[in-house]
Amino acid sequence: MRNFVNLKSLDNKRLNSYILYLGELKQLRLSGWKGFRLYIRDSRGELSRFPVIKGIYSAGGKDGVKPWMDLEYYEELEFLDEKETRGGLILSSNRLDRKLFKYLGNIIPQGGHLMVSYEGEQIIHTNTIKSLSISIPPAATPLGFLIFQGGFQLIKDWYLSEGGYEGPRKLWGEKAPDDTWARTFYEKTAQQIHKYLKRKENLARKELQEPAIQRSKEILEIIKKHHKSKKELR
Repeated sequence: MRNFVNLKSLDNKRLNSYILYLGELKQLRLSGWKGFRLYIRDSRGELSRFPVIKGIYSAGGKDGVKPWMDLEYYEELEFLDEKETRGGLILSSNRLDRKLFKYLGNIIPQGGHLMVSYEGEQIIHTNTIKSLSISIPPAATPLGFLIFQGGFQLIKDWYLSEGGYEGPRKLWGEKAPDDTWARTFYEKTAQQIHKYLKRKENLARKELQEPAIQRSKEILEIIKKHHKSKKELR
């Protein structure tokens, strides 16, 4: 029986006045895989109508495979009060989304990874797709930035063709297995960001570019803060 203590640690985590609720745990067909849904409970004790996270957690496996997660994320939530829909919550409005992804990142060790689908109908999904289509680096997209905030140093746009069984397009966050690889991942991310910031066409599509530029600058600050070498990243 695989150990799912890390996954279960998400239950009852606080997001300011909200609380995470881990439910619908289900052992999947493959050994070591667990299906789960993560809801948010408000200050009145009401659960969100739909989960903020739906996904699969893997405890890892043979050949040194580290734990990983494959998720769907929804930042726009509604709550039920006496069986009627009432006030909603958008996690990005007060940075609850960053705190959530840090919790998610904390349960994935070095060498693990996190995949999050961006094929959805919420604003974060559509803006991520649009951002990728105009060559904004994955880490600087709305969804990729959250994954980076979770401690994954390299973010990739990922799509696997499976001969008619294609899954949704996803952003894939890699967590380096050691400090040497962390430096390499950070350097790759920094190179992508610097190249992007030098582009003249960033003036187009301001509604996407301006927040991407701000996220890019914040990413570079995070890299500088965590980078252990004195050598400047270019």
